Amino acid sequence: MRYTRQSITTGAMILANDHYTAKSYDCTWLSSLATDGIIPAGTIIPSNDSSAMGVLLSDVRLSENPNGTIVTHGFIHFDKLPTAPSEDARSALPMVQFI
Repeated sequence: MRYTRQSITTGAMILANDHYTAKSYDCTWLSSLATDGIIPAGTIIPSNDSSAMGVLLSDVRLSENPNGTIVTHGFIHFDKLPTAPSEDARSALPMVQFI
């Protein structure tokens, strides 16, 4: 039997506390948001505009598993996001507080 070792990165801890609501999200079609095949935690999904539905909770490696989790209600560390949320995205996410 042959074993391989693969390191897993946990990404940035974007949550300000443990009280949040999240749901699963298929990131298959969001390759434009990825760098080297990874969409980083804290990315506004599906885009940083008025169509925003949530904030990606942890890194998503598209080649291995394109399923992610987006925070739809909670407190997010603003300084840990890869890109600042636009005013339109903030309006679209009234239950997400960026602190």
